[in-house]
Formats: sequence, C-alpha cells, structure tokens
Amino acid sequence: MKPETRNQKQRTARLALVFGVVLSVCASAAGATDADRVRLDMFFSTGCTECERVEREVLPELEALFEGLYELVRHDVLLPETIPLLVAYQERCNNHESGRVSIIVDHTVFLSGYETIASELLERVNAALGARQDPAWCMPQAPDLSEDEAEAVIRRKASGLTFSVVALGGLLDGFNPCAISTLIFFMSVLAVARAAPRTRLLVGISFISASFLVYMGLGLGFLYVFRQAPSFTTVKRVVETVLGLCMIPLALFSFRDAFRFRKSQRADDVTLQIPKAFKTRIHNIMRSRLGTGGSILGGLVTGAGVTVLESVCTGQSYVPVLMYMLKKDCSNFCVWLLLIVYNLLFVLPLAVVFVCFHRGMQLTALIEWSKRNLVVVKILLGLFFSAMAVLLLA
Repeated sequence: MKPETRNQKQRTARLALVFGVVLSVCASAAGATDADRVRLDMFFSTGCTECERVEREVLPELEALFEGLYELVRHDVLLPETIPLLVAYQERCNNHESGRVSIIVDHTVFLSGYETIASELLERVNAALGARQDPAWCMPQAPDLSEDEAEAVIRRKASGLTFSVVALGGLLDGFNPCAISTLIFFMSVLAVARAAPRTRLLVGISFISASFLVYMGLGLGFLYVFRQAPSFTTVKRVVETVLGLCMIPLALFSFRDAFRFRKSQRADDVTLQIPKAFKTRIHNIMRSRLGTGGSILGGLVTGAGVTVLESVCTGQSYVPVLMYMLKKDCSNFCVWLLLIVYNLLFVLPLAVVFVCFHRGMQLTALIEWSKRNLVVVKILLGLFFSAMAVLLLA
C-alpha cells in the first residue's frame, strides 16, 4: 500500500473511532433497530484478490469500530441474479468504475475497488451514522428491479465485458493456420467423395455445428474445472502468470513464422501448426467417419473428433482468452454470452468458406487465398499473443 494511502486510512480510522464510539453509546442506550444500522451491500467474486484484501484488511477494522451498527450483505457476482442489482447501483450512483469489489453504503454511496474502500469506507459509515441523528432522516430504498428491467441491465453490462478481447480472439482462432489447413482437407475429402449437393450441404452443416458445440463444451469444461479447484485463487494466479509468460514465445514464434513463410512460401517453415501425428489422425477421422450413419451423423462425428484433436493447436488462442475471462471475474451469464460470441466467430471462417465451396469455389483458389494471407494472420496472431501476455501479467 502507498504511504499516502496508508496515512489517509489511519486518519480516517481515528476520525471514525471517535464518532463511532459516541454513536455506539447513543445507539446502545436507545436500543438499536434494523433501521438504525448502516446498510452495506458488498459485491465480490470467489478468487478475487481485491475481495480477499477487503475481507482480510478492511472488514475487521470496520467490525472493531462499528460493531452492531451496520448490516453487511454479500452478493456474489458469479451468480447471474446479482448482476442486475450491481448495474442498477452503478446507474443510480453514476459510478461505472471497473473495480473487482464494490461496497454500497445505504444504497446511495458507491465505493469501487480495494483502494477506495480502504480509504473511504470507515468515514462513509461514520457519516451515515451521523445522518441518522436527524429526525427527518429516512432510509434510502434499494433498487427495485422487475424481470424486464433485470434482463435489460444484464444486456447492458454484458455488452461491455471483455467483448473486444473475446471477439478478436475468436475471429483470429478461426483464421488460425491450424484451422485453415483442416478446413482445406475437409473440403478435399468432400470433393473426392463426389457426394450429391444436398448430402454435401448436410455434412457441412453437421460438421460446423459439431465444431461449435464441442469447442463451446471444451471452454465451459475448462472454466468449471478451474472454478472448482480447492485453492482457486492461488491456482488462478499461478496459471495466469505461467500462461502470460508462455504468450511471449508464442508471439515471437508467430512473428518468425510470418517472416520465414514470406521468404520461402513453404508450409514446413511454419513452427506453430498442428503436429504431423495429429494431422494424420485428423485425416483418418475425416476419411473414415464422414459416411458413418448417414450424412448428418457422419458430419457430427467427424466434426467432434476433428475439433478435439485440432484444439491442441487452436487452444493457443482459446486458453488465454478463457483465463482472461476468469481474471475479469465474469458472471455465469456473461461467460455463456462471451463463449457463444467466441465460438460463433471461431466457426465463421469455416462456415463462409464452406458456403463458397458449396456454390462452386475451387480448392486451388482456397489454397492460394490461405497462402496469400498466412503472413498477415501470423502477424495478427503475434500481436494478439503479445496483448494477452500484457493482460494476463498485468
């Protein structure tokens, strides 16, 4: 903690102690009721470092000074029903700071982030107790949200939560050379099969749908496992650091791949791609499963198997985005929304190219397009990995 912040906190604590003791005597003499107590609504999330600091450093001091004179109500922001109330408080108090922990005093004073809470909470509680000495004082009411209003504030909140990072990650992941190479082989298998247009369309839709659902499931499973870890905070902090450090060589390899491929135009010079053993297994799955149980089932089975194997490579972009969502303490609703956005953008290139192929595009045109744009995609991936390193290590 900075020296000036510590001194300010100590001065505030001394001021609160004087008034708190006086008001405590008055309240005890008169008989404190629920209306006499200061209402504190604390918004937190499991594994949040700032939340733990407030619990460990601020709340014990609050209890020592104002025992019996306040009511603390905790709200877990990982629960979807909590988000509308938090946003309603932000709008009422005109406070849109992105602190990971917030405390609202008497439904009207919004304190966001550890530093603000540590330096102002005791003084605000003391002021709220002082206001109660006015006979005309009335307790402010909490926001009353109808079901429609709750849905509206959730949408407003979700629209600003890490959307740009998630959207960019999903789109770049879809243009990842790993996904493009798999896509090209998938199209070649369909072309060799000489299937009827309707059969080819059903296989393609099923393949894309399976890719979306499996990738979505992998993301949800990853987040669930991490959140269930006994030492979630420690594990998250360690993984964020390790993953952030891993982004640095990935960025360097991406830039090097762009430079080497631009000079040689040879796929073997690309370091970050699907290992040959996995490519062989993916190709075998495509050849053997596309005809399994009809067009739809064959496409689903093939799409699911290929996506799982392909994730070894595409996960280079997916996992950092998932960890960033954990770092930002997104609610369950926002996790679902952001994962849907990510995975829709992930399969978007696959869907667009498949539609073009279905309408007559030649594979040679797709191969030439991928070669022309590989350098740009690699540079963008390098920039993305660099940005994720900063975001995860910050």
